Amino acid sequence: MNKNQMMKAAYFTHTGDAEQIQVGRLPVPAIGPTDVLVKIQEAAVDRVDAYVRSGAFQTPIMPQQIIGRDAWGTVVKVGPDVHAFHVGDRVWTNSMGYGGRQGITAQFAAIPESRVFSMPAGDPSSWLALVHPGATAAIIVTQLLKLKPDQTLLIEGGAGHVGRMLIQCAKIAGLHVITTANPRDFPALAALGAEVIDYAAGWEQQLSQPVDAIIDTSGRVPLQLNLEQLAVGGQVILIATSQNPEATFNLPKFYMAEQQLRGFVISHASLESLTQAGKWLLAHANVLKAPAFERLPLSKAASAHEMVMDPQVKNRLLIALS
Repeated sequence: MNKNQMMKAAYFTHTGDAEQIQVGRLPVPAIGPTDVLVKIQEAAVDRVDAYVRSGAFQTPIMPQQIIGRDAWGTVVKVGPDVHAFHVGDRVWTNSMGYGGRQGITAQFAAIPESRVFSMPAGDPSSWLALVHPGATAAIIVTQLLKLKPDQTLLIEGGAGHVGRMLIQCAKIAGLHVITTANPRDFPALAALGAEVIDYAAGWEQQLSQPVDAIIDTSGRVPLQLNLEQLAVGGQVILIATSQNPEATFNLPKFYMAEQQLRGFVISHASLESLTQAGKWLLAHANVLKAPAFERLPLSKAASAHEMVMDPQVKNRLLIALS
């Protein structure tokens, strides 16, 4: 490949609103000894991408920061110390575009070998739509929760992308899953193996007994109400924030019941944790069901960042690079 070759990319030079995103030409990146150069086919659009671009998620970025963290494509060049991948391999990645790493919404991306996975059989677009919510769910279920098979997990907001992946991962792990949702989503969530209850006020009265863990994907449930549904030693994991940034709870009851509370943001996950989650997803690729998605052209990158923050947009968003 010509050293001075250029590529199309979506990038920003200053944090701010979606209008900061430019679509233009940048140099094809050089690769280091342990990198692979990937011809990107599609890049996913995640909410965290919008947080990085807006500056809401504080992280080191490049002077011309290409947007996006998740993509799939074909290896076109490998560094001399790369042994797991070869030219022509179809691969995916889900941890670029933050932490000082360049993004992937471009025709080519230089990606460390340690952050690349082989593409499983099947539709690569569906797999790309799955990997971000899937990795979030896999880390929570297989690494953060300390549950044994047949214990009960309550997922608040099971109809979202992460919620549906949490249901699937938890069922694979042998857990009994209860989820809250709008009644219109009951059939789809029941088909994934969850016991479904209406998320309307009073939902807690539908629980027959305390649960072993709760994952709040909505940020809409008061913390104390969640703690009251937990068994002794139970755990609440928050992956969303409420409009009210302050919460109160009964501290004596909390510690006497040996309960646990933690937040989780996948962009803080270690490389080891992400790698473990990626391998787990690949091991179960044949049974995981991907969310619905839609494709947008590179020229619509800014619009995609607006759409991903719109709660009315239900599909995963993919940007086509070729």
